[in-house]
Amino acid sequence: MKKQLLLCLLFLLHLSGYAQKEKFGKYNSNEISYSEVDFEPDADAVVLFEEGVSKFFGEVFETTYHFRIKILKESGIARGDVKIPFYSGDNRTEEISGLKALITNFEGDEPQSIKVDKNQIFEVEVGNGWKEYRITFPNVKVGSILEYTYKKTDKNITLLDGWTFQNDIPTIMSSYSITMIPQLEYKMIGQGTKYNTTSEKTVNNGTYTWTLRKLNSLKAEPYMNNFADYRERVEFQLSRYQKTLYEWEDVLKNWIVLGDEVLRGYTDKGYFRSSPLEKVMDGVDFEGSTELEKAQKAYYYLQQNFQLNTESGFFPDQQISQLVKTKVGSAVELDLALMGILRSMGIECHPILVGSKGSGRSDLVPFPFINQFNSVLLHAKLDGKEYLLDLEDPLAPFGYVDLDKHVKAGLFLTKENSQLVPINIPHNSNSVFTSVLKFDEEKNLIVEGSLRRYFYEGLQMSHRSQNLQKNNEPLHKLFTLDPTWEVVNMDMQDNLKEDNYTTTNYTIKIQGQDSQGAALMMLTPFKIATFSKNPFTQDFRIFPVDFGFAFSETYSTLLEIPEGYELDDYPLKEAISMKNGEVLFSYNPVLMGDKVQIVAKLEVKKPTIDVRQYANLKYFMETVATKMNAPLVLKKVSNP
Repeated sequence: MKKQLLLCLLFLLHLSGYAQKEKFGKYNSNEISYSEVDFEPDADAVVLFEEGVSKFFGEVFETTYHFRIKILKESGIARGDVKIPFYSGDNRTEEISGLKALITNFEGDEPQSIKVDKNQIFEVEVGNGWKEYRITFPNVKVGSILEYTYKKTDKNITLLDGWTFQNDIPTIMSSYSITMIPQLEYKMIGQGTKYNTTSEKTVNNGTYTWTLRKLNSLKAEPYMNNFADYRERVEFQLSRYQKTLYEWEDVLKNWIVLGDEVLRGYTDKGYFRSSPLEKVMDGVDFEGSTELEKAQKAYYYLQQNFQLNTESGFFPDQQISQLVKTKVGSAVELDLALMGILRSMGIECHPILVGSKGSGRSDLVPFPFINQFNSVLLHAKLDGKEYLLDLEDPLAPFGYVDLDKHVKAGLFLTKENSQLVPINIPHNSNSVFTSVLKFDEEKNLIVEGSLRRYFYEGLQMSHRSQNLQKNNEPLHKLFTLDPTWEVVNMDMQDNLKEDNYTTTNYTIKIQGQDSQGAALMMLTPFKIATFSKNPFTQDFRIFPVDFGFAFSETYSTLLEIPEGYELDDYPLKEAISMKNGEVLFSYNPVLMGDKVQIVAKLEVKKPTIDVRQYANLKYFMETVATKMNAPLVLKKVSNP
C-alpha cells in the first residue's frame, strides 16, 4: 500500500534532544583489530554498529541514521557501493539530508580517513515515486571501515518506518530509540527471537530504546526464502491522537474500520462499479449452466487477455476504467476486476487482505496493523461451495492460489463487518515417478521413465519448463543428470488446467555397464530423485524450514535383470519418521524372479519445520539421501 493512502492526521510541534553513542570517525581498538565474526565466520563484512534515533517535529517524523561497516574479506569489497532508498512520491513524502560518508584504512594502528566527495554521492530516480542516494566509497579494501550518517524526514506519521535490527551481513550491535509525544499514541509491534528475549530495552520520559547484539545475517537458506518474516524488528502505527484538550480521535481502531477504509479506496478506484466492466464483458461469453462455469470463464478471460505488471501491494494504482483500456495491471487490480465481473453476474465474492510470505511478518498480530498486509486474494461462493481465487500467477489454473499466499489467516473485507478469517487451501500436491530399467544388446542401461506431478508440484514444474523454453535450454535440465548419460528423448505435457497434473516422459541411455567385462554391475535407480542429495548441509540454521506446502513423492522402479546376471545385493526395507510424524520415509524392495521392484516414498505432512528440529531433519534427510543412492548390485553368473 502506497504511503499516500493514509494521510497525515495532525500538525504538532515537539522538540527532543539527540546524543549519538558513537562519534563519527572515532574507532576503538576492538573495531580496528576486528577480523572475523565469531558467530558467523564466513562473513565477508560486518556491521560493527548501527543506530537510529527518531523524533517528531510538528507534522514531520525525523530519524537520524548512523552506520559503521568493516570489510573482512576480498568478496566484501563490493559493499563499498551503498544504496539508501526513500519514497518521495508526488509531494516529497520522504526526504534525505545531511548525508556524509567516510572511509578509514589502517596502516598498523594509524587511521587514514578519507571523506567521500560530493561527486561520489548522488541521487537516482528508481521509479513509482522511489528514489535512492548512492554512495561510492573510494579505495575500499580488506580492513576498511565504511561509515555514513544522514537524516530522513517523513510526512507520514500514521505509519512509521520503525527499525530492522538485522542486515544481510552480521551485526555486532544495533540500537534504535524513538521519543514519543503525549498528543500521539502508537501501537508498538515487535518481532524476533532476540527482540523478545535478550534485547536491552529502556523507557525514559517517553523515549523508548532497544539494543540488540550479535545478530546473524538475513539471507536465504535452503527451503526458506521468506526469511524477512522472521527478522528482528520493531514498528509502529498510530492508534489515536488528541484533537482538542479533552477529545481524542481513534485511528483504525478495529478490523471493521480498517476494512471499511480499504473498501472505500477500492470504491473510489471504481472496482465496485459495473459500468466500466460492461466494456470488458461486451461480446464475451461468460455464460454457463453453473456459477462455477461462469467464474471459470471470467478467470481465464482475464488471465489470457490482460497482462500482469510488476506492481505489488493490496491497493490498486489504476482506476478500473484505465485497467480496461490498457489491459495491463497489477495482481490486485486483476483480482478486483474478477471480483467485479463475478458480482455483476450475481455471484457472491469478497476480497481478503493477506500478508504474503516474505512481506515481513510470520503471523498476523491481533491489532488492525495495516503494514502486515501486502496482497489480496478472493473468496467466492459458487453453487454453494467456497473457493479461493487469485490471478497472481499467470500459469496457475482456476482455483490455485499463489504459493506466497498460503498463509494462516487474512482479513475478510465486507462493509461494516470485516474480520480475520483462517485460510485453508486444500490440495493434494504430490509427485509419482515410475521407471523401467533394462539392458540393450550392448549392455547399455536403458531407463524409460515417467514423472507425474500434481497440483502445486505440477505448477512448479510448469514454471521451470517455461523458463527453460524462454532461455532456449533443453528440457532435460529439469533434472540433475550425470553428464555421461544420453537423453534419448524427453517430452512434457501440461494438463494442469484439465486434470491438475503435468507429465514428463523420458528415455535415458547409460552406456557401457558391461564394457569392461566386470564381474559386478552397480545401479542406482533413484539418482534423479529430488532428495537423492541432502539439501540441508549447514551445521546450524537460523530460520525454520519451509517446504511451502505439504506434499509426497513416490518413486517406483522395475529392474529387468539381464541374461547372464543375478541380483547379488540390494538395499533392505526401511521405514522411518521424524518425531511427531512431520516427515516420513519408506523404502520397500520386492523380488519377482528375474525382476526386482523398489518403491520409495517421502511424505512431508507439516510444511514448516521449527528451527529447533533442524538437527533432526538434517540427519533424517541424510538417511533418505543415503538410501536413495544405495545401489543394486548385479553379479555375472559363472555358468549361465
